[in-house]
Formats: sequence, C-alpha cells, structure tokens
Amino acid sequence: MTLVESKSNVEITKRSMSDDEEIKDALFVNVSIPFIENFVLKNPGDFCVSTNLEGILYLSIVAHPNKTKKEGPRVINLRIEQSGKEYVIPGLIFARASSMGKLIYQLKNENIDILCGVLDENLSMDCLLGQSSTVMHNIHLTDKLITNQKSLYRDIQTMIYTGEMKFADGKIKEAIFEQILHCRPGSTDHKVFFEKIVNGKALSNKNLPIRLPIGAILTPPTLIYENKVELGSLLESFLKTRQSELDLTQRIKFCSSAVRILSELHQCDIYHGASQMENFYVEFAGFKPKTMKNYELVFSGANGLLIQGKSDNTVHVVDYDSTAPEVAFTRKLTKESGVFNLGRLFEQILKPDLIQSYKEESEEPRALNEMRHLISRTTHPNPTRRPTMHGVVMMIRDILQKNTQSTSPINIVHFDQFTKN
Repeated sequence: MTLVESKSNVEITKRSMSDDEEIKDALFVNVSIPFIENFVLKNPGDFCVSTNLEGILYLSIVAHPNKTKKEGPRVINLRIEQSGKEYVIPGLIFARASSMGKLIYQLKNENIDILCGVLDENLSMDCLLGQSSTVMHNIHLTDKLITNQKSLYRDIQTMIYTGEMKFADGKIKEAIFEQILHCRPGSTDHKVFFEKIVNGKALSNKNLPIRLPIGAILTPPTLIYENKVELGSLLESFLKTRQSELDLTQRIKFCSSAVRILSELHQCDIYHGASQMENFYVEFAGFKPKTMKNYELVFSGANGLLIQGKSDNTVHVVDYDSTAPEVAFTRKLTKESGVFNLGRLFEQILKPDLIQSYKEESEEPRALNEMRHLISRTTHPNPTRRPTMHGVVMMIRDILQKNTQSTSPINIVHFDQFTKN
C-alpha cells in the first residue's frame, strides 16, 4: 500500500461542547482497532474517535515516547460508554460529560494532566484525525469515486470488477476491485477484510509471494488490487476449470510452489499454522515461450499469517478434519502444524492422479509414488517427525528432476521475489 503521512485534522473548539457535529464528522464507524493504529494515527498527539467491529466506542491517542520505559510511541485506546445521559470512560471518575464532544474537549483542554497521571503515560491531544486521513493510504469510505466499472465475476459471496480511481499519487489508474457481498458489521468476513488490510501493510515492503491489496473501500467492504493482464483466481477454482489441461508434472509444480511460498515466509519468521486451498491464488505470469501460458502461485492475502514471537497463535475453534491433531490439545498453531496442513493441500492438488492410480492396476508413476510418501511424512501424527518446510522444498525438487517431461499447455512457474518491483 502507498503509505503517505496524512495532514488531515479537525480542530476541536468550544462549539464542540454543545454541538457534536465536529466529532461525528471525524468518527470512524465499524473499523478494527489495528486499522486505527496503522492507517489513521501516526504522530504523538494524534487522536481519533471510532466504533470497533462490535460497535463499541473508543477514544484512541498516540502517546509520546517514554524514555524511562525505553518505548517508542504507542496508541492508548480508551473505551467510551453511555451511562444514563452521560458519556463516560469506565474507571476514570473525572472523564464524564453530557455529550461526547464535551467529554473530548474536557479531556483535551482541562483534564489531560490528570489522565497522564492515572495512566502513567505522556499524553497530549493535539490533532483530531478525521475520516479523510486514510485517503493518502488509498483507503476510502465509499465507492462513489470509482468510475468506468466493468463486471468481471460474481457469486453469492464476492463481486469482482474493474474500475478507475484517483490514487494517492494523484494519478487516475485502472484497478481490480473485490467486493464482499452481504457483509454484516462484526461478521467473520468483515474481520478478515480488516486483517487483510492491516497485515498487508506490514508485509508490503518485503517482496514476499503474497497477493496484497493496494487500497480498500470501507463501505461496502472492497479490496483494491493492481490490474493484471489476465484475471487470476483462487487455486481451487483454477484447478476445477483447468484440470483437463494439467498433467501430473504441473500439479507437482503447484505443490512445489506452495511449499516454496511457505518456506520463504518461514525464513522471515512468518508462518500460517493451518493453510488451506483457499489461502492460495493463481496469477497469470505471461507467455514463455510465446505459445505457453505461464502461471505463478502466491499466497492469497495476509490474513491468518502469524509473526513468530509477536502474533497470538491461539485457536478457539478447531477443524479436526484438516488441522494437525496436536492442535486439538494445545490450541496453538505452529510451523509444524503448518507442515501437516501442507500435506493435506498436496492431497487435494494431486487428487485426480491419486484417484486414477487406485482405478488402474498398472504400476503408478514413480513421481506420484514419491509424492504419496512425502504426504505421509508431512502428515505424521507426531509433529517432531515431520520435515521442515525447507526439507519439503528439497524433496519435491528431487522428485521433479526425476519426473518425465510435461505435455501440458500450461506451465506453473515459481514466484521470483527478486524480479518484483
């Protein structure tokens, strides 16, 4: 995403004490707290008001660096509640007023020193950032600015279309827009939408094999992607529509691409402990040679990715059919559980070949037999007995080197992070 510091701010005056319009104009509705922390607030003294995905009202303030704690600027999120006819911050007896505007004004101009003492933070409320502050990140409130829309695909959950929009660099460009249909505030789809935006920012400068959005529309929830020469698709859809054009070699290449992606993420201390078919996306990569269509596999968005030592890897709901068996007891996703899910993914990709081998009495291809053994190793019930992602990369490379030449009109190429801009 384009990350440019926003200069958008709203002045809070005494008029706010009797008129909440200034606050309402700056209010972010149904957004996640990480979204506020990553795309709205930046400098010490910045503050904003928002409702989270559960509809709870928050005042968020960027604290000044604390030299004694050796910490950089961090965001303080204070919950605001309505108690009778008053707006209050629970636990702070001095933080109550007859309107939200009056509460913000009193904290900013009269009670900020008390707030600093109670929270043991160096706080100031210098700049109220409003809804236009995200424009410089290519994030807009509505889709009214999109022109020349052309529908590409639609199903029950998603609508994909192309359109033109003015981006943060001042240029009008064509892009691909993926809108989530029937998305209720606070639903799982809505939470994943914000995860993709926030995690996308964290990974945007790493040149990893991940399909990341370049912007977003908040209402209706829509992710904005760079417009490619040919529209890609989720791996599951690609395999269904192109199955007859793929042979065993190309399907093994898909397996190889998937593990290479996860291995590269592991090297950056990023992992997905329960990746599935839906987490991968196939992109058109040009013609080489001129008559051969090349496709590359990338990770479909950053939701679900965990950063070693930083992300909470706890799971509350476990899919016993697809998740590593130890997760049912530990409730923790790990790199080892990710290897287990990779084996399950291999089974799904190679399903046509595995079914065919059961039907035929003749000896199955050597490459398929070796892939079967590899699947058995990656899905071993004991996580300590599973190979590492890098180990799986090396094993599949050996299998492909021994395999016969492909006769498919489609060629799967590996994502090359060093050729990306």
